[in-house]
Amino acid sequence: MTFYAGSAILRGQVVGYADAGDTRTVIPAISTAGIPIGVALESQATTGGKVPVAMNGAVLTVMMVDDGSTLDAGHWVMTGAVAGCVIEWAPSVIGHVAVLSTGAFPVGYALKDSVLGTATAANYGSTVEIVVNTCPIWCDVN
Repeated sequence: MTFYAGSAILRGQVVGYADAGDTRTVIPAISTAGIPIGVALESQATTGGKVPVAMNGAVLTVMMVDDGSTLDAGHWVMTGAVAGCVIEWAPSVIGHVAVLSTGAFPVGYALKDSVLGTATAANYGSTVEIVVNTCPIWCDVN
């Protein structure tokens, strides 16, 4: 689906609705802003420009927050502190009530183990192939 860029977006970044609530406007999601809806399929440097987004069910490779991030197949990922990047979802730490207040938004689950990255300007984090699914399939009722 095509959205409008609320700021510069890079291909492969997890994107979410801009907090301003502009219709069909997305920004690179982080743990404190931009509830994820999918992954950008193309870069868009111009605010207001069109950006195609792969949504639930799409299979894509995304970047993790650092070059040493590891993740096993089947584990869920969520937004992290680096714009558009993911970290491992930790349901034992984040109960369902705390999710929205902490900004820990689910993005999907890994199809394969992550591939370690290299710490260079061009390739920052580890990568992992995921199935985009912005709604987890369980709920912690404790």
